[in-house]
Amino acid sequence: MKRTMIGMAVLLGLSTQVQAQDFDLTDMAPARPGQSVDSGDTVTDGNVVVGSNENQAVAVAHQQLVDNNEDGIRLIQVGSGTGILSIGSAFYQTYDNLNATLLSKRAAYNQAALIAKRQLVSNMKGSDVMCDNLAKVTMDYIDTGTDSVGNESSQMRERCVESVNGSIAGYVTYDVYDQVDENMVRISFISTPKTRSQIRQNTGAVAVTTDPNDIFRQVLQDVKTGVLPPMGAKVLTHPETDEVYVMGYGSSIVRKNDNPRMSKRLKDVAKRQSETRARAALLGTLQGEEVYWQGSFSEDQFESTQQFEYTDPNLEDPEQVKKLDNDRVQFLNQVKATDEYQSVTRGQLPAGVNSNNFLSDDGNWHYTVAVYSPSLEATANQAKREMEGRGSSQKDSSGRSINVYGGQNDQAENPQGASGKVSDDDNL
Repeated sequence: MKRTMIGMAVLLGLSTQVQAQDFDLTDMAPARPGQSVDSGDTVTDGNVVVGSNENQAVAVAHQQLVDNNEDGIRLIQVGSGTGILSIGSAFYQTYDNLNATLLSKRAAYNQAALIAKRQLVSNMKGSDVMCDNLAKVTMDYIDTGTDSVGNESSQMRERCVESVNGSIAGYVTYDVYDQVDENMVRISFISTPKTRSQIRQNTGAVAVTTDPNDIFRQVLQDVKTGVLPPMGAKVLTHPETDEVYVMGYGSSIVRKNDNPRMSKRLKDVAKRQSETRARAALLGTLQGEEVYWQGSFSEDQFESTQQFEYTDPNLEDPEQVKKLDNDRVQFLNQVKATDEYQSVTRGQLPAGVNSNNFLSDDGNWHYTVAVYSPSLEATANQAKREMEGRGSSQKDSSGRSINVYGGQNDQAENPQGASGKVSDDDNL
C-alpha cells in the first residue's frame, strides 16, 4: 500500500533543479546503528538533507540521527518541500519482576515520544531562554618583613532555564526501535505539509465514500505487514478512492498475576488504558496537542590556591597567620540538571471512530488502533439521524419496594447467555 507524505516548506535557499515529487515512505527500511545507507546524490548541510530521491533523503537523514546516537531533528528537502524528522530516545531497566521491566520499557517509550514532540515544537516555534551567570574572584595577600604569602580563589555560578510551549498536529510515527542490548528505546516522528493538509481537508468532509469493510481490511493489512508502535499516529490512503484514514496507536502492559480472577481484571485494565491512549493519540493528530517542556541546570564551581591560613578564621587577623609549607590547591564543581515534559490532549473525537485491539505474540502488550475516516464519520452521523426523533414509550410508575437482602444461591439456574458472532461482515 502506498503511504505518501509531502515535505514541509521552510525558509531555505535550496536548489530549484530538484524534480518535484511526494515523500513515499512505502517499503522503506528503518535505520539501525551502523547500518550502511545508499546516499545517492543527497547532500547534507548542517541538519538539512537535500536530495532528488525522497526515499534516499529520508533514509540518510534517519541514519545520521541514529549513528549520532543522540536526540535531534533533520530537515529533508526534496523538490516538493521539506519534511521534519525528529528522534527521541530513553533508557529503561530490567528487573526480576517482568511487570516492572515492561512498565519501565513503556515509560521509556513515552519519554522518548515527549522528547521527539518537544523537538518538533522547538524547531517550528523556538524556545524561551533565561540565563544568569556570575563569576567572583578574590585575593587576600599579606607582606611582612620576612614573608610574602597570598590566597586567591574564583567562584562561578550559572543558572539557566529554557522552555518550549506550543501546539502540534498532523505528525505521524515514522519508526520505533527497542535496542535490547543497551536497554534503550527510540521513537521517530515526521511532520509534513501533506499529513497536516490531509487531516485538515478530510476531517468532517466526505468527498468520496469508501466501504467501511475496505477501511478495516486495509488497516488490518497494515498492522500485519508493518510494525505496531506503542504510541503515535499514522496516515493511510485508500488505493482506489484516495480517502485518507488517520490511525492513532495506544498500548499498555498486560500485567501478570497467578490469580486467575486478578489476571482477568488486569487484562481488562490494560485494554481500557490502551484504548484511551489510542483515542488520545488520534485526537492529538487530528486536532493538535499542547506540548510543554522546561529544562534547567545550575552549575557551581570553586577554585582556590592557598599559601596561608588564619589561626582564627573568624577574626582574619593578619598578625595571626600560619604559613603553609606547600601551596594548597582546591577545585570543586557541581552541576544539577532537570527536564520536565508534558503534553495535553483535550477535545472531542469525531463520530464513527472505531477501535481495533491486538495482543502481542508473547501476550505482554495490549495494542489498540483507533481509526478515523470521513466515511466512517458520515456513516455514524447517518445512523444517528435515523435513530433520532423516535418516540419513547410511557413508563409505568406502579410497583413496590425491592428487597435488598438475601437471594444468593450458588446452585441457582444459570442458563448460558448469548455467545457467538453477532454481525455479518457483508452487512457492516
